[in-house]
Amino acid sequence: MKNPLIILFVLLIACTQPSPPSETATSKLGDLGHQFVIAESAQEEFEKGLLLLHSFEYEDARAAFEKAKEADDSELMNYWGIAMTHYKALWGLQDVEAGRALISELGETQEARLAKFEDPLEKDFWIGIELLYGEGELLARNKQYVAHMKEVYQRRPDNQEVAAFYALGLMWSGYDDQDNLDLSSKVASSILKENPTHPGALHYMIHANDDPKYALQAIEAANEYAQVAPDAAHALHMPSHIYVALGMWKEVVSSNADSYQASINRVERMGLSGKDRGYHSMAWLHYGYLQLGQYDKAADLMSEMISYNYDNTASNSYLIMMQNQHRIESGSWPDSLEFQDVDVSALRIGMEGKAKIHFLKSLLAFDRDDATAIKTQIESLAIHLEAAKLQVTDEGVSLCSAGPTRYAPDQESIDRSQVILYQMLALAAFLNEDVAETEDFLKKAVALEKEVGYDPGPPFIALPSYEQYGEWLLTQQRYEEALDQFEQSLIQRTNRAKALKGKYRALMALGRNAEAKEVESLLTKLEVV
Repeated sequence: MKNPLIILFVLLIACTQPSPPSETATSKLGDLGHQFVIAESAQEEFEKGLLLLHSFEYEDARAAFEKAKEADDSELMNYWGIAMTHYKALWGLQDVEAGRALISELGETQEARLAKFEDPLEKDFWIGIELLYGEGELLARNKQYVAHMKEVYQRRPDNQEVAAFYALGLMWSGYDDQDNLDLSSKVASSILKENPTHPGALHYMIHANDDPKYALQAIEAANEYAQVAPDAAHALHMPSHIYVALGMWKEVVSSNADSYQASINRVERMGLSGKDRGYHSMAWLHYGYLQLGQYDKAADLMSEMISYNYDNTASNSYLIMMQNQHRIESGSWPDSLEFQDVDVSALRIGMEGKAKIHFLKSLLAFDRDDATAIKTQIESLAIHLEAAKLQVTDEGVSLCSAGPTRYAPDQESIDRSQVILYQMLALAAFLNEDVAETEDFLKKAVALEKEVGYDPGPPFIALPSYEQYGEWLLTQQRYEEALDQFEQSLIQRTNRAKALKGKYRALMALGRNAEAKEVESLLTKLEVV
C-alpha cells in the first residue's frame, strides 16, 4: 500500500461515492460513540462541543462547552472540553495560560482536582489535561500525554474517544515520526470500522497519511469527511490535504471553495469580523486555481485577499504565501495587482514567511534583471537564518516551545529556508552569467530539499528546487538532465503543473514525442490549461 502512486489512478478514485451519514445523526458534524455519562441539561452542548473539537473548530467548540458548563457547572467533562480547545498542538499553538486558569477552577492542586472525579474514564481523560498543561517543553508534555493515552487505550481498546485522542496524541508527539503516523492511522481506522461517521477518526486518518506515499490509504476518509461533517468549515477543507498529495486539482478547488464559503457564512451568521474568515482554505483554493492554470481566478482571489488584509498574523502569512505562489506558478506578476509588501520584522510571520518574502522580492528583481536587489535580499535572509539558528536546540526544536510555537523556528524550517537561500543565490548568479556558480547553488538546493522531504499543501519551498534546476537545464539544452529533475519533482509533488509542463518540453526537445503526448493527455484529463 505504500509503493509510489501511479498518477492516473486519481481520475478513477475521484468518482468514488461516499456513503451517507448514519440515520442516527442529529447534526451535520458527524456521530459520536462515547461512553461519558453527561448530565441531561448539558449533554447536547457537550456533544456538539466534542464533535466540533474533533474537527478543530476550536472557538465554536469552546462556546458549546461553555454553554454546557453554564447549564451544569458540576459536570466535570465540560472543564475538560474547554481546556482541550486551548490546546492546538497539531498547529503548534496552545494557550497555556488560559488552560491552566481553567484547570485551577476545579482546585488549587492536582490532588484536589482528581479527587472530584468518581468515574474512572473521566479521571483518565482529566489526567491527560494535567499532563498537557503541566511543566516543561511542549514536545515533552505531548509525549507524556501520548504515553498516558496509550496505557488507557490498552485498557479500553473499544472506547472510541480514547482511541481518537490517542490517535491525535501520536501525531502531537511526533508528526515527523513515520512509526507514530502509521500507528495513528491504524488506530483511526479501527474506529471507522465501528463508526464510519466519527469526525475525529476521519480527520486524523487524513492527517496521518498526508503524504504522496501514503495518501491513497486515506482517500476514502477524504471523500467521506466533508459529507459527514459539512457544518464544520475545517472538515470541508481537510479532504484537500489528500487531494493535493495526489494531484487532484479539481477536487482541491472544490473542497476549498466549499470551505472558504462556509467560513464566510459563519462570519455573517455570527456577526464576526472579516479577520475571522477562512484564510487557510482561501490560500489553498488559490493554489488549486494556479495548478489548473486559472490565473485570472487566482488573481481575483488574491485581490480579495489584499482587500481583506487586516495586518494581523493570519492575513499577513497567507498573503505572503499567495503572492509568492502566484508569481511562481503564473510566471509573472499580474499587471492588475499592486504588490503588497509585508514587514519582515513582524514577530509572528516566522522563518517560513520571511524566507518567502525574500524569495518573492528576489524573483521580482530577477524579472527586472536587477542582481543588486537580489543580493540585498540574500543578505537579509542570511541574517534572519543566523538569528533563527540561535533559537533552536541541538534537538532541532525551538527554545521557547513551552508557549505558542507556530511561528518559532525549528530545524526543519531553517533547512527549508536554506534551500530558498540557495535558490536566490542561483538567481543572482544566473543574472551575472556565471554558469558554474548557478549550477552549484542549484545542486545544493536540490540536495538539501531532498533531505527535508514533503510538507503538506502549498509547499514551503514554493518553487521546488528540482523545477528551478530543470528550467535552468532547459536553457542549457541539457534535456535529459532536465527531464530527470522534473520527474524527481513529480515524485515529491504529484501532478504539479509546472513539473508536468517542464517534462513535456524536455521530452519534445529529445524527440520523444509519444511520451510527450502521454504527458499532454494527462494535463488534458486534469483540465490543466
